[in-house]
Amino acid sequence: MRVLLLGGESRLGQALLSQAAAESIRIDAPARPKDGWLAGTIDDCLDIFQPDLVIDLAYYHEQFQLSLHNEPQLASQRAYGEQLIRACSSRGITSFMVSSTRVFDGLKKTTYTERDKPAPGESVGELQAALESLIRSVSDRHLILRFSWLLDSSPDGQLGRLLNQLQHQDPVQLAEEWRGNPTPVADAARVMLAVLKQLDCEAPVHGVYHYGSTEPTTWISFAQSVTQELLATHRLDKDPVIHPMPFNTTPMAGLEPQNASLVSRKILMTYGIKPRSWRSQLPELLKSVESA
Repeated sequence: MRVLLLGGESRLGQALLSQAAAESIRIDAPARPKDGWLAGTIDDCLDIFQPDLVIDLAYYHEQFQLSLHNEPQLASQRAYGEQLIRACSSRGITSFMVSSTRVFDGLKKTTYTERDKPAPGESVGELQAALESLIRSVSDRHLILRFSWLLDSSPDGQLGRLLNQLQHQDPVQLAEEWRGNPTPVADAARVMLAVLKQLDCEAPVHGVYHYGSTEPTTWISFAQSVTQELLATHRLDKDPVIHPMPFNTTPMAGLEPQNASLVSRKILMTYGIKPRSWRSQLPELLKSVESA
């Protein structure tokens, strides 16, 4: 199976390429075009590489780390996403979309499953839900993999902003009862590669899947775990005071679902992919941030 990765320069793309190379698995990953990933660059790229499957991470950083809600930028991302999906469908190419729990409004009290109907509460979620719907409508040969909180080494990303708060603010004000699955990109890449291996064996396992490192937690509890690791490795001088704030009074309100926690049972039962604990991966994740 010929695999084409768009957005290989992203943190998740780099993690996927590194793990694939370690197992001698080839993934074609063209360089980001000079003007960025635009709808007009898609046909030429598909014609050159002639893939059987396309993984789209072109706007990973913007959608999963920055949560940008700039309408012109989102319109450009939507035009690109729609063109890619239709171009893949017309060529019989399988689309592999990385999506998120932003397709839900976050009002559910329990963890989200694949049976829950998308009902986004903000513009990035609306974009992802619309592209998911288009993929499902144009072809049965698709795979949509939704993640919760994806954590990488980018200084301006979700984890990078938290580290900046813990190291430079006292007290630290964090959203109360903001729940999700902290998932290092290395773990997300492991899951994506495992999926690719089974698709390469022509297993009939297309559809929508959820994955999150175990176990779901609150952002404050995650921050406390990060703090203890930083203190233990002398990367933090003192234990910062954390002040809980109501979620709806924080900058995240309207940008992220308050409940972003999901269950990974379907991907376990279908692919045999076992979720890993984010706690056991935390030391390595923080080292990657330090070396970035």
